[in-house]
Amino acid sequence: MGEDGLRHQLLDAAGRILDESGIEAVTIRETARQCGVSHGAPRRHFPSRAVLLGHLAKRVAGELAEEFDATDGDPLRLAEVYVAFAARRPHAFDLLLRHDLLEASGADLRSTTLPLVARWRDAWCARHPADSGTDALVRLTAVHGIASLVSHRAHEVVGLEPGELLGRVLRSGNFSEGM
Repeated sequence: MGEDGLRHQLLDAAGRILDESGIEAVTIRETARQCGVSHGAPRRHFPSRAVLLGHLAKRVAGELAEEFDATDGDPLRLAEVYVAFAARRPHAFDLLLRHDLLEASGADLRSTTLPLVARWRDAWCARHPADSGTDALVRLTAVHGIASLVSHRAHEVVGLEPGELLGRVLRSGNFSEGM
């Protein structure tokens, strides 16, 4: 297996560990074990856990971007994809938000995530020209809150339906209308 092949295999294994067991379970040693290589072999590609997590987070952000690409760019559809991603891959969703773990990774995650934010803002403003970029980001903050509730299944405790919540926060007009 070539060096790029091992790097890819390590990231695949780290992704499986993340999805199955959460962020804390993703270690260089466990990733190596799942790939059947010595615990030192990954260090050529990922010299620290932070670097491994950073590259994994960048991959996850890229996967979310691909899901966005499969939409028509409608803000409601983008929101639905975001919430569905959080529901389906809660640990991956959480990793994207753990800048405290990722800052020292050198993976420059913001170069992957900020375009997703800009994409949302631009899609919202294209459909709602009277709204500002800040208005769009306020809506995105609400969508993110819904995604966070869903990723932890907290919406179930109080009987809230994600689709209904999205409909309310993405309704045109004053953000507080109907709430």
